Amino acid sequence: MPKTSDNKTLAYNAAVEASSRNAVGFFIESIEEDEGVVTYLFEGKLKGYVGWRWSVSIFQGEENAPATISEVLLVPGPESLVAPDWVPWSERLADYKALQAELEAQAALDAEESDDVDDAEDSSDSEDSEDSEDLEDSSNSVEPSDEADSAKDENLALPDVEEGIEAEADAGKTRKLPRFLRRRNRGAGKKKNDES
Repeated sequence: MPKTSDNKTLAYNAAVEASSRNAVGFFIESIEEDEGVVTYLFEGKLKGYVGWRWSVSIFQGEENAPATISEVLLVPGPESLVAPDWVPWSERLADYKALQAELEAQAALDAEESDDVDDAEDSSDSEDSEDSEDLEDSSNSVEPSDEADSAKDENLALPDVEEGIEAEADAGKTRKLPRFLRRRNRGAGKKKNDES
């Protein structure tokens, strides 16, 4: 099939008829698809379809036969944004389940490792605490007797001020009254002697 300007004009007019004159841009190229079928590509200027192209396929069986329009399509170009390939729901669900199983297995491994680390730390802590308890027992066994003896000595040395009598010593003797109590008693004795 000869590539004539008439077929290119026919393809351009078909693209304009499918959309609008402002949506169709310059001619890009023509591709011979099969015997008698040629596809003409034009720039697409629709908003939101950057890089897309108008594709118009024309069929002409013989040179003298009139050309007919087979299809008019808006197709993506090499730099256009397109949606990702469609994936069936069953495949997406299987991928999701596999991912969840993998995450659960990883979480179980992490939990086991953390338990092993905690057990090791607990055993080392218990050994340390046993050692420290042994040290405390040995130090406490010596100190209380010394503290008790010194506390007894202090209690024996302190006077009982309220009653005016000091605590008895080991010998069983009582000590003298404090000086301010002795003066009061002396004055009271003199007055009695004077009166008599």
